[in-house]
Amino acid sequence: MQKYFNYQEQMVRLKKAMAAQFYLEAIFIEYAVMEDRLASVLIHSGRKCGEREGIASKIKKVATLGTEESSLAHRYFPNDYMASMMDWKRQRDTIIHNLLNQKLATEDLQKIALEGQQIVKQLNSKATNYRKALERQAAKAQKQEV
Repeated sequence: MQKYFNYQEQMVRLKKAMAAQFYLEAIFIEYAVMEDRLASVLIHSGRKCGEREGIASKIKKVATLGTEESSLAHRYFPNDYMASMMDWKRQRDTIIHNLLNQKLATEDLQKIALEGQQIVKQLNSKATNYRKALERQAAKAQKQEV
């Protein structure tokens, strides 16, 4: 239950950061939320997800789940969506890791923060719907066994 409250708090902070034009803070929160939601998808899929595993690895693992056309993951995590997430991650990395070595306009930060906000919104929905679909699938399989 604590994780739910923490998640809700971060979503409020994200909204406030965007409203106040604190785009670096927003990007930081978006990254953390994406990493958490991807880990959740992997765990609910029965895949291992290491504590020190980075977001790129998690994106690749979820993308691999989505390539299996017969899997539920294919419906929720299509290749184009996962590719857009990886593209966002690369843009974020370029900004964060070279913050002082580049000319960076507020508009550039805003663009990436807005893209991240959209990805987070979609990922939250997709992860929740995917988990519920897995639960329904498991319940249906259990009924058939009885």
